[in-house]
Amino acid sequence: MTIEMIPLKSLRPSSGNPRKRFDEGAIAGLAQSIKTDGLLQNLVAAKPEGRKRTYPLISGERRYRALSLLVEQGDLPADLSVPVEVRGDLTESEALRIAAIENIQREDLTPLEEAEAIATLVGSGDGLEDIAAQTGLSASTIKRRLVLLELSDSVKKALCEAKITLAQAEAMGLGSHDEQDDLLEQVISGWYSTPTDIRECLIGELPSVALAIFPKEDYSGSFTTDLFGDDETTYFDDAEQFHDLQRAAAEQLVADYERKHDWAVLVEGRFSPLEYREADEGESGGVVVQLCPSGNVEIHEGLIRKLVDASVSEALKPKPKSTYARPVREYFAMHKSAAVQVELLSNPRKAKEIGVAKALFRPSLHECYSYLSRSEEGKSYRAALESEAAALLDLLGKKARGDDAFRTLLSLAYSYESAFELVSGLYDAGLERLFAFLTVIGFGQDQCDELDCRESSFFNRVAIAIGTDMKKYWLPGVWFLGRRTLGQLRTVLIESGLSRLYGCGKAYKKSELVPIMARYFAKVRDMDDLEPDQKQARNWLPEAMSFPAIDPDRQTDEPEEADLAEAA
Repeated sequence: MTIEMIPLKSLRPSSGNPRKRFDEGAIAGLAQSIKTDGLLQNLVAAKPEGRKRTYPLISGERRYRALSLLVEQGDLPADLSVPVEVRGDLTESEALRIAAIENIQREDLTPLEEAEAIATLVGSGDGLEDIAAQTGLSASTIKRRLVLLELSDSVKKALCEAKITLAQAEAMGLGSHDEQDDLLEQVISGWYSTPTDIRECLIGELPSVALAIFPKEDYSGSFTTDLFGDDETTYFDDAEQFHDLQRAAAEQLVADYERKHDWAVLVEGRFSPLEYREADEGESGGVVVQLCPSGNVEIHEGLIRKLVDASVSEALKPKPKSTYARPVREYFAMHKSAAVQVELLSNPRKAKEIGVAKALFRPSLHECYSYLSRSEEGKSYRAALESEAAALLDLLGKKARGDDAFRTLLSLAYSYESAFELVSGLYDAGLERLFAFLTVIGFGQDQCDELDCRESSFFNRVAIAIGTDMKKYWLPGVWFLGRRTLGQLRTVLIESGLSRLYGCGKAYKKSELVPIMARYFAKVRDMDDLEPDQKQARNWLPEAMSFPAIDPDRQTDEPEEADLAEAA
């Protein structure tokens, strides 16, 4: 291993680099960084090869591209030489392996590029645990990435172009390439949008007669067919019998191929290209008979087995077929759910525990909490929540973390089960109190960037019903007054009675008037014996602080939505 100064034009990107796409904006940003701070990390290349003696890059293609961009822009000389760590002791497969690990560790590869990089490590004989240790990826992520190698070219292209999601692509890996291609447009159009939809489509509820590789007369069950009754639209009603017959026929195919080829095997589920390669000219390979979950059978001929670590092979195997198929599991769940619902109708206490447990595990918090938690004006609001949260923690037998009872309460439950266990031990009064608290903290005005001027709105109806008086909770402070124009402040002076003290405010600059008014409003709120003008100041509210809010910019009396609905 040596560091050499090598002309940039003597370096070349490796065709084995798993990274196939490069963000031009990111390359330009890296180029600017190199221009400012220099090249902070050497490139790594293999020993030169070919007639032109070029050095294939092992690591650093992004830096290479950024340097090339600077040369192209004239920011660096055309004959630029850069420091390169030359690894002359590596075989081609070792170089690819190092490049794969480095690229995965950078964390900005696409899932497909990660899959190709992992495939390089598998091809080097690495096991699942080795790959996880070298890349930092979990075993489950590695398995999911390897599934992407089983996608057809058109599905891979759709994933790269973000026409389908990663979850959709993973689900499509269940099908054969033909099945994937047939389904692709329907996934892109949204006809099959969720992974569950895609799996159900590929696995299918009823297999068609067209899939059968056994004589139709061997089947003893009934059929479902349409008007035309062709094989594509005629279905086996007994899917279990179909799959048994199809598997037996596939096993017979394997036996037939074994007599004509070096070997033949039956693969149920996915066919993994990681475990095989195509036979070269002159090689006599084997055959894989693939039995897809849908019942479709595909034949892969002319294959040579590759040496793959046993842990990787095991990870690629499909899960054993469930004792209960999805429709049967669904059948059980529906009946059990209905039975529990009927029981709960006669047990309102347990029903309320369910509602409270769900709200405790997934509390809904109105945005006013985070808004006012940053403001001194929210001090009394936060104090009220903290006091009630502390009392509820005491009922639950829990202690607050530090002085934050509110957040402690809302983070108590780590699952629906743990939440249910917590609330099940409360007396009725405590359960009611917790239910009320969790309901209250999620309630407030919708669309807080609008004035709620509808008397019939849910929020205003509740506020009016409980007699909410904003004068108890709010007073005009520096924040609000500072966002009024000087003309608007003069109107406030008149409406609140402060004009008796400060006139119409013409003698003051706005920066002087705002704190004077704020101090006076705060002063009269805390006074016991008030003069008439002081009462007027204490009782003053902007029209938008009423229930419903009054919009001073509203030109006409427009009918409310509720009125329109009644008129209709």
